[in-house]
Amino acid sequence: MIENIAGYILAGGQNRRMDGQKKLFLVYKGETFLQRIRKAMEELPVIYLSVEEEQPYVDTGLPLIVDQYPSIGPMGGICSGLLTCPESAILVAACDMPLLNRETVELLCTAYQRERKTMIVSVNGRLHPLLGIYSKEVLSVLMKMIEEGNYKMMDFLGRIDYRELHMDGEESIVRNINTLEDYKVLNKENRC
Repeated sequence: MIENIAGYILAGGQNRRMDGQKKLFLVYKGETFLQRIRKAMEELPVIYLSVEEEQPYVDTGLPLIVDQYPSIGPMGGICSGLLTCPESAILVAACDMPLLNRETVELLCTAYQRERKTMIVSVNGRLHPLLGIYSKEVLSVLMKMIEEGNYKMMDFLGRIDYRELHMDGEESIVRNINTLEDYKVLNKENRC
């Protein structure tokens, strides 16, 4: 069991590019995206679900954290989680990353526990701020940026001290399924 780091699945989006279908409930290889991400995070003591509203998530079996800053994207969800969760850090994963695996979660946690700094996954030189561990130390910066009306995660990373977990060649782990077309391609690859 990994201590004092909570799992935190960002599911608060409006899913416009999915024709309103909630990405969390899409199915890949016989499991919902939620089931797959939960399995990847199962060594964490608790997994929270960041949502825009409690419906339709009440039956997930996870504690829900409703965005305190709705409609501003991931920054609002992450800030809400850090404000609400008693753990000292949250391992953030977007709900549209069904290829996340336990090994990546373990690597992230190990790196965070060694460095004790916010840890962001980097693949082939590109940062992926929606897969990382955020400590409560960054909360004041998040709140200041929200107050300023700047909701860009890359700008946020430019203002904090963080470390990168380099996972070069592991593009699939950070692959986002953002559109119905992405979802069709994912399922088509599975059949090949």
